Amino acid sequence: MSIKIIHTADNHIGISYNNLQNAKDTCLNERLEAIKRIVLAGNENSCHFLVVAGDLFDKTVVSIANIKKVIDILKDFTGEVIITPGNHDYFEDEANTLWSKFKDNSRNYNNIVVLTNSIKHVLEANDLKVNFYPAPCRSKHSSENAIGWIKNEVINKNEINIGIAHGNVYGLGRDEKNNYFNMTRDELKATDIDFWLLGHIHVTYPTYEHITENPNLFMSGTHMPDSWKSNGKGNAWIIEVDKDKNVNARRFVPSLFEYVSIEKDINSNNDITELTNTVNSLDKKHTALSLNIKGRLSQADSDNLTTLLGDFRNNFLYYEEVKDIQRLIDHTLINDTYPNASIPNVLLTELLNDGDTLAVQKVFETLQTLNKS
Repeated sequence: MSIKIIHTADNHIGISYNNLQNAKDTCLNERLEAIKRIVLAGNENSCHFLVVAGDLFDKTVVSIANIKKVIDILKDFTGEVIITPGNHDYFEDEANTLWSKFKDNSRNYNNIVVLTNSIKHVLEANDLKVNFYPAPCRSKHSSENAIGWIKNEVINKNEINIGIAHGNVYGLGRDEKNNYFNMTRDELKATDIDFWLLGHIHVTYPTYEHITENPNLFMSGTHMPDSWKSNGKGNAWIIEVDKDKNVNARRFVPSLFEYVSIEKDINSNNDITELTNTVNSLDKKHTALSLNIKGRLSQADSDNLTTLLGDFRNNFLYYEEVKDIQRLIDHTLINDTYPNASIPNVLLTELLNDGDTLAVQKVFETLQTLNKS
C-alpha cells in the first residue's frame, strides 16, 4: 500500500519573458503547456496528490484570464491539487486579491484546494491517512520562515506526514540579506515531518534522477526555465511513499524549452565544426541560444562561419550573439595588403614561415597603425 505525489513549484505564471522579444508569446504558452504535462504525468502515474509548493503565479496581481487558464489545467488532475502560496504569490486575507479570485473561480472543482492558513490538512488515499502541514507565505520578504507553528503540533508517526513550504534553505540557496523565509535542515528535521516538499530556489534537490532513500526534503525547482541563469529544461518530482514510510522518487522534466549559453574561441575550421556539432545537438525550436564567440579566421573560414551563424539565426526559437572574429594573418592577407617583395611583405612572410604567430600579429597591427597615422 502506498501513495503517490507529483511535486512542483515556482511555476511563475504571469512572468514576462520580455528578454526574449519575439519568442515571448511562445514561452508564455509553454509555461502553461508544461503544467499540462505535469497534470498528465500525475494522472498517468496514478498520483493521488499534485502539490504546488509556492509561486504558482509570478505576482499577486494576475489577470483573471491567467487564473482561469491555470484552473482549467489543474482541474483535469484526477487526484487532489494542493497549493500553498509562495513569496511571489503570497496570501493576502482580503477580498479581490489573487487567492480570493482563485478560490472564487475554482469553487466548482472540489479537487483544488489552496492552503492559506497554518492548519493541518488531513486526507486519505489507498487506506493511508496523509497529513499535509502547510507553511504559506504572507509577504514577499521575511526574515522568519513560516514553519514554526508545526513544532507545537502532535505528530502521529503512524500516519504519513508531509510539510509544504516556500523559502530558502541554508546550504541550498543564497540569501545574504535574510529576506526569503530562511530555513535550516535541522529546523526541518526537528518538526518530525516525514519529508518536506519545498519551493523557492529554482534548483532541484536532491540532484539524482532516482531516489530510493528518504532525503527528508525535496526541492522541485522551477517547472520551466525562466532566465539565462537556469540550467536544464525544468523539473518536477514523482514521489511514492508506502505505509512503512519507504520513499521512492524520480525526476520528471515537464518542459521542452531551455536557455543555452555557449562561449567558444574559434580559430580554425575544426573549431567551426565543433561548434556546429554542439549547436546541432540542440532542439532549436524550443531553445533560446546565446552565442559568444571570438578568435581569428582566414577569409574562407570566416565566410563559412558567417553562413553558419545565419542558419542559427533563422532556426532557433530565440537567438543572440556576440562576435569578435578578427581576420587571421596568413599569406593571402599579407599579399593582399602589401606588394610582393616590399619590406612589410618580406618581414611578415618570414615571421609567418617561422611559425611566430604572435610576432606576426604584433608587427601587422603596428604597420597598420603607422599607415593610418
